[in-house]
Amino acid sequence: METDYSIVGNTITMRLDYMDKLMEKVTRLAADAAVEKYKEEMMKDEKLTCNSASRKIGVSKATIIRYITNGKKVGGRTVRLKATRTGRDYIISRLDLEEFKGRLGIK
Repeated sequence: METDYSIVGNTITMRLDYMDKLMEKVTRLAADAAVEKYKEEMMKDEKLTCNSASRKIGVSKATIIRYITNGKKVGGRTVRLKATRTGRDYIISRLDLEEFKGRLGIK
């Protein structure tokens, strides 16, 4: 059986179909990483009110405000939800909400 590649000294020779498969895997990995980065950037730009944030994680508006002001104890540490106060309400970045959900273990 023929091997996919051979090494002679510091030179590697690959079969063409093996190289194609390798490049396809590398391209797929790079594309997946780019999509994830794009999603993060879009979430960073998306701003939520307390009402919409509470619906996203399934708690009341009062609970969201409590998470912002007092935080939530997780493993002996208090974790707070990052938000910006605007008048009587808070504006929450969707990325910050997703990170907070991850720390709480909410899906």
